[in-house]
Amino acid sequence: MRVNSSGAATGIHKSSSAAGSAKGKQTSAGKGRDSVQVSDSASLREKAQIMLADMSPVRMERIEEIRDALEKGTYAQDSHKVATQIVANALAEHPWS
Repeated sequence: MRVNSSGAATGIHKSSSAAGSAKGKQTSAGKGRDSVQVSDSASLREKAQIMLADMSPVRMERIEEIRDALEKGTYAQDSHKVATQIVANALAEHPWS
């Protein structure tokens, strides 16, 4: 499936396995099954694996610490610091000059 610039989805295909095996017949429910396959999932998975492999061990340790604290409900954050970083990142992406 692809989404074009106008936001419309294109390239959605029905799976031919259900249609091919039930050619000329109807299933017990009277309808065939439809499925959607995302062709880019393999490339996204590969990119994610490459990004994870490139992460430094210190960064992974920090991510695991935060994940554990979130699960335990003990994660504390400085909301002012988080807000400052969000604004700084937004300004870096879209300079208003």
